[in-house]
Amino acid sequence: MNNNNTAVEKDKAGLAFELNEKYKECKTETHEYLIGKQRCVVVRHYCGDKDLNEVLYHNAFERAFSEVMAMHRRPQTT
Repeated sequence: MNNNNTAVEKDKAGLAFELNEKYKECKTETHEYLIGKQRCVVVRHYCGDKDLNEVLYHNAFERAFSEVMAMHRRPQTT
């Protein structure tokens, strides 16, 4: 039997409510995607808590690193 009233689920629901209240004035952006026959809705919340320069640097570094590693990866022979 599936019991959806566990303490953990109640805590998650309470946390989600608190976050919704905290960031309700922040800008949101909604996109819908179709994956197979499943419709998925993604809502982005912009709360302004991150340093944009730091995020852009991190993303650029990770992308460059993965591209360099892909170029230098040796093909595996079996």
